[in-house]
Amino acid sequence: MKIKNKSNILEMIESLSKQYGPVCCLSLPFGNKMIIVSGYEAVNELLTCPGMGEDRPPFSQDNPDELLKGLGIIMSSGEQWKEHRKFSLTVLRGFGVGKRSFEDQIATEIAYLMKEIESTQGQPFEPTRLLCNAVSNVICAVVFGKRFEYDDPEFKHLLHWLERTLALDDLVNILYLLMPTFSLYLARIPFFPQGNMSSWRSLRSKLQDIVDEHRRTFDNDNMRDYIDVYLSEMQKKNDQGTQTYLSDVELRAVIQDFFVAGTETTSTTLRFALLYMIKFPDVQKRVQEEIDSVVGRDRLPRLSDKPDLPYTQAVIHEIQRFGSSVFSTLRYAKHDTEFLDFTIPKGSVMQNNLHSATRDASVWEEPDAFKPERFLDDKGQVVKPSQHIVFGAGKRACLGEQLARMEIFICYTHLMHRFSFKKATEGETLDLKPNPAFVLTPSPYNTCAIVR
Repeated sequence: MKIKNKSNILEMIESLSKQYGPVCCLSLPFGNKMIIVSGYEAVNELLTCPGMGEDRPPFSQDNPDELLKGLGIIMSSGEQWKEHRKFSLTVLRGFGVGKRSFEDQIATEIAYLMKEIESTQGQPFEPTRLLCNAVSNVICAVVFGKRFEYDDPEFKHLLHWLERTLALDDLVNILYLLMPTFSLYLARIPFFPQGNMSSWRSLRSKLQDIVDEHRRTFDNDNMRDYIDVYLSEMQKKNDQGTQTYLSDVELRAVIQDFFVAGTETTSTTLRFALLYMIKFPDVQKRVQEEIDSVVGRDRLPRLSDKPDLPYTQAVIHEIQRFGSSVFSTLRYAKHDTEFLDFTIPKGSVMQNNLHSATRDASVWEEPDAFKPERFLDDKGQVVKPSQHIVFGAGKRACLGEQLARMEIFICYTHLMHRFSFKKATEGETLDLKPNPAFVLTPSPYNTCAIVR
């Protein structure tokens, strides 16, 4: 079953909240129910609620299909999730992620991106693939210990499978969004449409090949990347007889989480960024003028310039709010919980509409307008309200937030310093409405990059 209008799912969920309020229950086939939470107050409350804010819906650890086990970081809960989150944060910091020393590594990758864009010679091009290549290579360098050439067939396959895993254009994928556990069982029925499940499995198989290669070339005295450190720590704990959730199957799931989450959300934000600069050329011009006045034309922007670029920071905040890429995340009630004016029964699955929190009229004046000035005070200094929760909130806030913020600032400012982005065709109407998937994306568009 193909969805002709991909906005239907997002519109359906948002229309339910308008009709029934910020908390409503959707009855689904086979006795499934989904509690939908919308609006800033309810979403923030859910994300920080001790009884529901930390857990995902349960999966069967005994199931032979890894997709049904709740492995890794994104879909795990409890001690399993805590150990992997703590370990991963430690490893990422050890490799410099979140520190200014990591800036040069990101800037080097963006230099490859700018070279590719410059090669278009001002002719129309679709930026999705190039932005995805650059962002993915940053996380690949940390997790896999290597970057890929943009025309590498292996890299192209990885990114293709990534794109398909997050699509929301057939029945199975929509069922997964609304009934995650049950739909995964449906996908195992012979001849049942596989949707994005086959892409998940293809991606997982390729990542296993990468892990196998690391095992063959492993050197305990030379930790090249996240995989090496994981293998070393897993062996250490096994030798000591220490109880741990670190395992081969978990490693494959964790690096899949890193690859998917570390690529798609950041590259999508940058796609929105270019789209908005084309749509609002006055904003683009003002950003470029501010960067030029602080940085000049002889060097590229650096993180140390950030405090002197308040308008540029405000524009980035507004890009993230207006083009909020995360549509929904799932939570699970471990026990009966009082939530706002409701009692949520134990075992309830909650769908948290994070996108609605970024468009809540009770929080954001003219929420459907692109207004970077909302993030500036009366002195022209940047401010970020606590309601700006594009990376989530609570203990399950995005693990890669620091890396994502670094990448977005460096990539956006470098592109604004080097190019002016324009419509591919004068008079072209640009569609700003996001396409719903597991990550909200802009409709495909072409642009021309003019070297400044």
